[in-house]
Order: sequence, then C-alpha cells, then structure tokens
Amino acid sequence: MTDPDRARVLVWAPTLYESGFKQRHVDGDALAVQASLRTAGYDSVLLDAYYRGRPAVSLADTLADAAAVTGFDVLVVHLFTSDAYGPRLRRIADELVATRLRHPRLAVIGFGPLAVSAAGELMAHGAVDHVVAGPATVATDPFVAGLLTHLRAHLAVYTSLRSLTAADLPYGADSVVSVAASRGCRSRCTFCAYNADLPGGGWRDMPMAPVVDDIAHLHQAIGATAFAFSDSDFGGTRHECARRAVELRDGLRATGLAGTLTFAISVRAETLDPDTVGVLADAGVRTMLIGVESFNPDTLHRVYGKRQNLTHLREVVAAADDAAVTTVASYILWHPWQTLDGLRTELDALHRFGRHRIPHFMARSRLEVIPGTVIERQIAADGLLITAPFHRAFTIADPAAAAVADALTEWFATTAAPVLAGLHEADPGSLDRLAELKIAEWAWLTETVHREAACHG
Repeated sequence: MTDPDRARVLVWAPTLYESGFKQRHVDGDALAVQASLRTAGYDSVLLDAYYRGRPAVSLADTLADAAAVTGFDVLVVHLFTSDAYGPRLRRIADELVATRLRHPRLAVIGFGPLAVSAAGELMAHGAVDHVVAGPATVATDPFVAGLLTHLRAHLAVYTSLRSLTAADLPYGADSVVSVAASRGCRSRCTFCAYNADLPGGGWRDMPMAPVVDDIAHLHQAIGATAFAFSDSDFGGTRHECARRAVELRDGLRATGLAGTLTFAISVRAETLDPDTVGVLADAGVRTMLIGVESFNPDTLHRVYGKRQNLTHLREVVAAADDAAVTTVASYILWHPWQTLDGLRTELDALHRFGRHRIPHFMARSRLEVIPGTVIERQIAADGLLITAPFHRAFTIADPAAAAVADALTEWFATTAAPVLAGLHEADPGSLDRLAELKIAEWAWLTETVHREAACHG
C-alpha cells in the first residue's frame, strides 16, 4: 500500500504526433493536470515528451533516475488527441507494459478522452490500471483512490496555471502553448470522441478572466507569444462566442498584451458571425480551425450527424478573409459510403471553397474510427468495420470509389511519404515542399476521379 506521506506522482505527456511538424507545441491540458495536482498538495512532476523543441528525457530514464532516490508510486499518462489512436497508441501501450514490468509496484492511470475511448484495449493490454472517467474500477490503495477522485473532479473545474514554476515550464519563447477556456462540444457528430471523458457530454464554459491571467503568466514565464486554445468548441453558442470574444479582447487589453500575442482557435462556424470574427481578430486570433467535414449535405446529416449551414460557412470564411484571419478546415473525404459521383461533386466543391484551406493531404482526409463512437456502430451494422487491437478501419462499399482510394493511398506511399519523412518545421524550405506535394496530389486525384467518372458514366 502506498504511503500518502511519501507518495509521488509522475504526469507523462507522451509524444502523440510522429511527423516533423508540431515540434514546439506545448500540451496545456497536461500543464493543467500538473497544476491541479500541485495546488492540491500532491508531490508531482510533469514529464512532457509531447513538446519536442528540446531533447526529452525518456519515461524509462526518468523512472530509473527516480528509483535511485525515492521513486514514483503513480504514473498518470495524458492521452488527449484521438488522432493518436492506432499504431501510435499501440506503441505507447507497449511502452507502458514494459515500464510496468520494470516497476511492478507502479500504478498507472490513463487520463484524457483518448484514454477513455480506448480504455478497454489499454486495460486488456495491461498498459493501465485505471482510466479517469472510464470504466469503473476498484482502487484498493487509498492514495490511488483519492487521486482518481481528484482527477475526476478536475474535469469539472477550471485550474489556474499560475502555480507552475520555471521548473515546470522548460520551454522556449518560440513555443506554441495551448490553454483551455472550455471543455467539450455542443455538437454531437457521430465520429467525435472528444467528449468521451466528460460525464453527460455537452459543452462547459470556463471563465475567461483567469484564462487571460494564465496566458499572461505563461508569456512572462517563458516569453511565448503564440497560443492555441485547446477547446474543441471555442464558442459554444453564437451568443456565448460573441461574449467570450469580447472578454478575451478586453482582458488582453487590460493586461497590456493586446497586439503582442497571437492565437489559434477551434470553432464551429455556427457560433460565429462577421462581427464576432472581427472581435476575435482584434484579440489576436490569426487562425481558426473549422470542422467542415463535407460539402455533401446528405453526408453531413446522415453519416456525420452534423448540422452545418454551408451558406453561413462561406459568409464566415469571407469575414475571416477580410479580417486577415486564416481559416483552416477539417474535411473527411473518404468514408465507408463514399461513391464515385460523390467524390467528383465534393472535389468540385472543395475547389470552389479553396483546397488551400484544408491542411491535410487528401489521402489522409479519411474518417478516423474511434472505439465507442456512434459511427463505429453504424459501420459495424453495415458489415464494413475492420477491427484489431488498437485498430479500427473500414471497407468502402462502392467498388469504384474504393479503387480510387486504394490508388491514392499507393500514390501517397510512393510519392509523398518518403519526402515527408525528411521535412521539419525548422527548415524554411519544408513548407514549400509540403505545398508542392499537396498540389501534385490534388492534380492527380482530380484527374483520376474525373477520368473514372467519365468511364463509369
């Protein structure tokens, strides 16, 4: 049994992205977990491997060094992005299993929406003992039980980051630091798992004033000027979004940071209007990630369960262009029920919208099937789901669309992937090369789809 008077907690934010980009991004949600534990009196340390702007000490070395002193009793692994589901999560799970073999008395707790979505697989693999907000488990150790209770409560409140010291913030001034000003999302998209760790789902506003104070604290501590709100749904509703935009702008002005900091947000177009876009621009927002997902209304509603007014979307994008705010859109081109005619229609719509607004390659513009989501059940019901441990995929029902998808995958693997492996955000030429590859892919795909559609027509 763990002695609460000497118990130590290690919070581990593993690397979730394997590309050369996102090297200097700081996982602010992991910072919040560390701040919450620190404020509550826990003896905790944050090991941030998500940030790759400097060489990170490995989990194995951290635990080995600690074992020579007093050791750690509990490991909290922070798993927040569903993008890591699949091979990357499997490697993290394997690393946790190896860690537990070397440190058999170490209790491991999974935290974050990805941990909840993959809880069954993580526990069956032997990677974790408990998952916060996941399946009910019994913690026989009172310290572990109390820690689980604290972490569940943490999900429902805002935790200030101002208790973090320089030792907790070993980042450079060129870092992109994420902060959270809300949790969850009001939308109920069938494919989304970002509400998985919130009891009852929904969207939870957090007060903007302490968020601004935290941003000021982080700016002063490390000199960072680029921030990203980690909120899945920055606005919530159109009224709330307008209010929050004003509070962010006015709060930054009050701290003297107006014009000094820049921000990126993830926001639903339905929560925006041109006036709010202007206020956000005044606050320093330079990038907005908007979930478009599809320009096919039937796909939006029937497949993705998403309500999107495409006319309003275009008005919002036009307002962003006028305010010098870059619109970045997520898009899902490939799904189990895609057809060749659907591909041609969507590619034409994407061209009119602006292919440059979609950051990913079309080969990667693919539905990610996360365990426990509504769409996983729908795909399974149609007999199109492919499953394995830490793996969910699907078969495209239409043979013609499936053939194009396979050919594009092959093009990407032979033409783009070898080049991407050598790109890095620190290399000025990498962005140009990335753009050239995307242009080449777009040309290949549009020519192929229109040719195949003509043949089948």
